[in-house]
Amino acid sequence: MRSVSTVARIGLAGAVAAVVLLVVPTVGAAGLPATSGRAPLVPATSGPRPVPSARDGLHGTQSSLNWAGYAASGPSFSSVTGSWTQPTATCPADKAQLAAFWVGLDGYSSSDPTVEQIGTDSDCVRGRGRGSTGGSSYYAWFEMYPSALEVLPSSSYPVGPGDTLTATVAVYGSGYLLVLVDAGRWTYSTVQLPSTPPQNASAEWIAEAPTSCRGASCTIVKLADFGTIGFSGAEADGLPISSFANDQITMANRNGKKVKAGTSALSPAGSAFTVSWQHS
Repeated sequence: MRSVSTVARIGLAGAVAAVVLLVVPTVGAAGLPATSGRAPLVPATSGPRPVPSARDGLHGTQSSLNWAGYAASGPSFSSVTGSWTQPTATCPADKAQLAAFWVGLDGYSSSDPTVEQIGTDSDCVRGRGRGSTGGSSYYAWFEMYPSALEVLPSSSYPVGPGDTLTATVAVYGSGYLLVLVDAGRWTYSTVQLPSTPPQNASAEWIAEAPTSCRGASCTIVKLADFGTIGFSGAEADGLPISSFANDQITMANRNGKKVKAGTSALSPAGSAFTVSWQHS
């Protein structure tokens, strides 16, 4: 549910990095630790909720402007977990595009005001000087929407293509335990208190096109070409997605004619699926 501010600031390695996003904003989830010394782009707040198609039923296949993946619905969830392999961003020359991957609780219903989520990005950044053509950037983050997104410093928590990530969000007393594990490299965990009372009414496993905001005006950013990402071990309260009422979500434009990211059917065990990029 992250968004990218057109002018964002974040403390990183003891400094404050300011980045101006020179493209139309996006809807998604993450700030960016750059892999080649560039300052990160930092989404500061989350974007609009996904918009299910009115043509679809209550559960089944849904269409969203900015989400692809699965959402499970229920009276209440206490935990969600899932794993993925960090995909490579294939970047056009000097173009800013974003793609976020996360698991979380809440936010799927328009009446649900919060999202508790943790994940990573595979992004494309613009060059910052004559002769620079930009390139790819990878980073980890968490967000307790509507509070601002927080990016993990890449010096301590580096993320790269091919890394195996496992994310967990769990109710922890009056707060939430957020855990992200980069297999064999590092583990990050934090306990966060919500700023708005949560409902715990949905669980999600999502690839997202983040949102960029200029004041109160927010726009979905171009979706970076991440190829295909596979989610596995996708469970809520220790049970696979198929154990719950769930939606298979396709990311498409407003009229539904251009699919930006397609989602596969669930595996026979009900806890794995893929999301494939199709258009920016």
